[in-house]
This record gives sequence, structure tokens and C-alpha cells, in this order.
Amino acid sequence: MNGWVQDFRLATRQLRRQFSFGCFAILILAIGIGTNSAMFSVIRTVLFQPLPYWQSGRIVEISGGATPIRFEELKARARSYSDVAAYSDMQEELALSGSSEPEMLRGARVSANFLSVLGVTPLLGRSFVREEDKPGAPAVVLISAGLWHRHFQGDPRVIGQTVTLEGSPHTIVGVLPPGFQFPSSGLEVWVCKPSESARITGASRSLSPVLHLVGRLNSGLNLQQADSELAVLDHQYSVAHPEMLDSKPHSTEHVTPLLDTIVFDVRPKLWLLFGAVGFILLIACANIGALQIVRAGLREQEFGIRLAIGAGKERIIRQLLAENILLAMLGGALGAILAAATLTGIRSMTFIDLPRANEIRMNGEVVAFALILSLGTGIICGLSPAIKFAHLDLTCILRGAHKTRESISSRIAQFLGPRSILVTGQVALCTVLLIGATLLLQSLTRLYQVAGTFQPATLLTMHITLASSLYNSDLKQATFYEKLTEQVRTLPGVRNAAVTLTLPMTGWAGSPVQLSDAPRLKLNERPISVVQLVSPEYFNTLRIPVKRGRQFTAHDNLSSAPVVIISETLARHFWPQYPAGPNPIGRQILIGANPQPKEIVGIVADVGQDPLYNVRMELYQPCFQSPNLSTTLAVRTNGDPSLLAKEVRKQILAIDPAQPVSDVMPMNDVVETSQGQLRLMTRLLTAFAVLATVLTILGLYGVISYSVARRTKEVGIRCALGASRANILSLVIRQGLGLALSGVAIGVCGAFGLGGVLRDLLFGVGATNPMAYIVVPVLFILVALLASYVPARRAAQVDPMVALRYE
Repeated sequence: MNGWVQDFRLATRQLRRQFSFGCFAILILAIGIGTNSAMFSVIRTVLFQPLPYWQSGRIVEISGGATPIRFEELKARARSYSDVAAYSDMQEELALSGSSEPEMLRGARVSANFLSVLGVTPLLGRSFVREEDKPGAPAVVLISAGLWHRHFQGDPRVIGQTVTLEGSPHTIVGVLPPGFQFPSSGLEVWVCKPSESARITGASRSLSPVLHLVGRLNSGLNLQQADSELAVLDHQYSVAHPEMLDSKPHSTEHVTPLLDTIVFDVRPKLWLLFGAVGFILLIACANIGALQIVRAGLREQEFGIRLAIGAGKERIIRQLLAENILLAMLGGALGAILAAATLTGIRSMTFIDLPRANEIRMNGEVVAFALILSLGTGIICGLSPAIKFAHLDLTCILRGAHKTRESISSRIAQFLGPRSILVTGQVALCTVLLIGATLLLQSLTRLYQVAGTFQPATLLTMHITLASSLYNSDLKQATFYEKLTEQVRTLPGVRNAAVTLTLPMTGWAGSPVQLSDAPRLKLNERPISVVQLVSPEYFNTLRIPVKRGRQFTAHDNLSSAPVVIISETLARHFWPQYPAGPNPIGRQILIGANPQPKEIVGIVADVGQDPLYNVRMELYQPCFQSPNLSTTLAVRTNGDPSLLAKEVRKQILAIDPAQPVSDVMPMNDVVETSQGQLRLMTRLLTAFAVLATVLTILGLYGVISYSVARRTKEVGIRCALGASRANILSLVIRQGLGLALSGVAIGVCGAFGLGGVLRDLLFGVGATNPMAYIVVPVLFILVALLASYVPARRAAQVDPMVALRYE
């Protein structure tokens, strides 16, 4: 221990003497250790930490898309679970009125027993009871702890109070614990009757598979046993209800742990980012290792003298390890601070919708990980100079003969020496990151090109949900939307206005469709199309081209014949020869279980409601014929759409003073938010790739510069024998080019091998896109040549007489 203490004291003095190098090394290591520690915390919390529910390992998702009928049958027949609950995957917007200004709250529709299945006890009051889940039962609500403190000032007497939601009184029966977020984040109210979503018409609710079923496994049962029972129950359901949309006789569902269901979409993205920051740390280690080899080479005379007076090689190696461990520990301390700041930023990034983001913390396990990572990094960085030093001969060091030997074998060392191997590895890792970042950037560009099909610029959007108790008929809903669009169009600076069920790239509602004159298919055998409910000016407002036929008019209302407009992809599905062949205009189509056919009066360009999943079959109905309680207002303006938000809001209050709105934002922000996770991943991976490139170029520059310095005498001899400056430039640049080409070749092969990891994250771009695999290596090699040119130019300007006297 005394020896180690002495080594660390000497390492501290050495660090003070070379302060600038120490600061550079500590900063580089802090970035590598900090980002890895932050990603470790995120992955540990999101992917592996048990859910904050009682015996959460027994909570499973049984189905991700079930109808109310299937829910009731499975609940009655399943024996693998102590209880089965349901919740709707349609997000609710519930208007809270009665105060100074109406407020829109995010809510969820759940079955009465959802808290008992999760094993959660309310902070105050009680959960729902079974009677409250039946049609016609008194309206009750559970509220979040945040809403309790914000709206009711934390009053414990809130239980039993009545609030007005959707225009009807709801009794508060309980307050949920702080941090409770199920089935999604940001929820403030929970109500019963999960199938009664405002976005689904009453006639469609029994047929819509919008319910997620979760259950609590009985003790002693495993997933395989639950899967076996589910297969039997699904077969029985398919036989009894062959036409239902959730009847799938040719596919098999599996019982999945609830944690796996929650993180299913984000898991590959987090592992990809963890791999990227791991590459950053490896590059940082290689960079510091190469620099330490250079420093050790400059200290060979010092080490030779220490060996000559009795120090053993292990003593020198231990000293080198101590210096690197000290650097790594200091870098780790700074990295821990960086990780804490990063985690704080991640928790505030609500637009990425990261599951369990509120649970991510800087705790003892993360600090321990950073400590272990720092220690390992220090040892790795110290191994390279230690290994190099272990093979040096004392006699050669003291006589300086090693310089001549290195000069003679420089071409071999160029590719096989420790420094060259480390730089080649940096180039390879950097190439992989650059290709991955380029593919994601291309993918994001393609997504924005899809957004360009409906021109999101100068478009203001806001969400509106009408109170079912006040707007309890199609006529009242249609009248509200007609007045709203007419009054908003009269505002100065407004070019047009329309309403729609959902906006492009923000989710969608689908329905099975088929031609009315074709043989009738079962509902679950028909293709699924996006169904939009839009006002007459919708296509002009979003600037979606009409390719054939006409748009909707004010005459397409409740008293007129039902009509629809379809997208070109839907037209090609039923008429493959389109735009040639039979004309779809005038033909009739069936939507869902409604037996009344609707006439096709127009065909519009594809928009791409959900481009990541290639959802392009779209069907539009006039909202005045099929109104809905939930809608989105889109306003086309002459300038900055944000400036008109208040004026539009006034028009809504003029029609209904108790009508709140939510999600008020320009369409450009809607597009950005809809791709939040992909956009964040692209930015992070791009930042990592840029950082890796800088570190790699610095490493390449350092190796070439050191090589030039060590071969000064050789350069002088070459010049004395007639070598021109061009020959010297070529000699040095070839070394840099050789390292760059070797690393790029390895990196391209590695990127091909890892292409499958990115495949599911890309849109409109293949994992082996030629542009990324050609442009990135070429650009990197050009940059590497530039990094090699500076020391090469310095070598070409060496005076031969000075070089010949160089030692």
C-alpha cells in the first residue's frame, strides 16, 4: 500500500507538470464515463428495474387489441389469473369546467378493477367498484396527486367533492399516489367504462379492438402455462365470433410481462444509444492510450535511469498504471457530475415520451458503476504504455539504439505498433457511428418529406373534445363545428380553417373497408383503412391535392346521401390499374359493420398518416355527416401561426364559454413531437459521431506527429540523398492514409454487420444504403488526409543539416 501511495503522489506531481495534457485527458474521459453512466442509469431503470407495483413480475399483458366482448368472455373463462382488467389505448381529453377558465385534462378509461390488478392503493379515498363500470352508473373519477395539489391545494376533504368533466358532474372517489403513471405518462384523471372513448362512435364501440387486457398471474403459474390457456380461449373465441376484428384464428397471441410491453418500442433504441456511448468510451480510451504511449516514449530516458539504479520493470509499469488510474478517477468524478446533469435533462424531455422517465435518478448504483468504469478505464489506458515499456531493452534505452531500430522497422510499426493499432480501432469505431448517424439522418429527412406532402408551415392546430352531456346529438356536434370553422375563417390573418378527427403523423383510427358490389368478406378479412372525419375545407387548409372528383361541400350533411373521398393508395388497392382502368368515382364502399354503402366522390394524394408503419390507405368522411366528440382544429395563416392562437381561442369561447382546448401548437411542432424519439436518437447519435470524429482525428494527428518527430534523422538522411519535399510529403501522408484506409475498411464491415440493429428504426432508407457506405468513408478519408498533411508539411520543411545532428 505504501508503494501505491507513493506512486499516486508521483502521479499527482506528474499531472501538475503537464497540466494541459491532464485537463484534456480528464475532459475526454469525463465525456466517455459520464455518458455511459447516464445511459446505464436509463437502461437499468427503464428496462430492468421492477415496476413500482406489488409483485409486479406477476402482472402481464394478455392482449394488445381486444373488443369489449372478448374482454368479458376472457375475464369469465380464464383461470390463470386472479383478476383481469382493461384499459383503452385511445387517449382521453376531458374538459374540466366550473372554474375561472375551462381546462383540458389528460385522462384514461380503465376498468373498475385496474388498481387491484396492479396492486396499487390510492393515497386518499378508494378505487372504483364494479357497479361503477356499468352503463348508466353514477359518474366517478380518480385524480392524480399533481392535480390534487394544483387544483384542490392538497385538501384532504376532496373525497366526495364533485367536479364537472365533459359537462357532467363526476364525484371524486380517490387520489392516486405521487408518480403513478398508468397506462401512460402525464395522466391526471381516470374514469370507468374503457370502451366508451369519445373518439369512437357508439355504434362502433362493441366492434373496436381498442382495449388492452392485463392480468395478475396466479401464484405458481408461469408464462408458458398462461400461453397454453390463452391459445385455447382464443380458439374458442374465434369459433364463436368469426367476424370480429380481434378474432385471429391464424395467428397466436402470447402473454407478455407488463414491463416488456411498456418498454417494447424503446428497448432497441436504448441499446443502440448505449452501444454508441460505449464506442465513445472505447475511442476515448484508445486516444488517451495512444497519447500515453507517446508520453512514455518521451520519458524512456527517465525510465532507463530508474531501471539502472535498481527499480524493477513492474515498478515502472505500476507507476504508469497509477498515473492513468488517477486521470480516469478524476475524469470519472467529473463524469458523474455530467451524468447527473444529463439525467435531469432526460427527465425534462417530455416530448420523447420515454417510459418511466420520472423514475430515472442518480443513485448509489450509478455512482458505483461510474467508479468501476473509471477504474477499468484507467487500467485499460495504462496497459498500452505498460506493454510497450515491458518489451524495451535497458541497454538500448541508455545507448539510444532503440531510435535507430525503430527507424529501421518503422514501416512494420506503422501497421503493427500499439499506437497504430489503437488509431485504426478508433477510425473503425468512428466509421460505424458516422454511418449509423447518416442512415438516421436520411430517415428523418424522408419523414420530413412526408410532412411536406401536406405543407405544415403556417398551420396552427389545437385539440377539442366536446362534452358528451351537452353535445349529445350529431346535429349539435355538426352545428358547433360549422360555426367554429366559419368564425375562425373571418379572423384577420387566417386563410382557411377546417376540423379533422386526427392530424397526419399523430395517430389514427382505422376501420375495415370493402367495395359494396364485391362478395361480402368477414370484417377481419377486409383491409384496414385510416378513417378521417373532416370539414369541407380540410384539403384546401392542409393543401392536399385533389387528384380526381370533388371535395366535400356544406351540402354533404346529415340530410344528404353519404359520401367519401379516398386516397390514391386505397384506390390502387381496389383498382390496381389506377389511374388507368375503371374510374373509382361514383363507386360505393362499405365502412366497418355499417351496411349503408357510401359513394366515392373524390380521390386525393397520399398523406401518410403514420409513415413509420407505412400507413397510407386513407378514407375521408364529411364531419357534418359523421360528427365526433373529439376533433382537431387546423388553421392556415398568412404568417407565424402562434400569433393567432389567442384570437382563435376567443372564437371558441364565443361559441361555448365552457369549452377548453389543448395541444395548441404549430403543425411544424406537431411533426417534430410526433417523431420525438427518432429525432432525439438522430441528434444524439450525430453528436456522438461528431465527437468520435474529433477524437479520432486528434489521435491520427498525434500518431503522425509523433512518428515525424521520432524519424527526424531519417528524414534528414533522405533529404541529403536527394529526396524532394514531395517525396517526404508522400512518405508521411501514406502513413496516415494507410491507418485511415485500414480503419475505414474495418468500420464499413462492422457497419454492415450491425445494419440489422438499425433496420427497424429507419424509414424509407435501407440499412445498407449505398450513399452512407460510400460518402461517409470518402469524406472521412479526406479529413484524415488533411490531418496527416499538417505534420507531413512540417516534415518536408526540415533542414537536412539540422536533422542529421538530431538526437
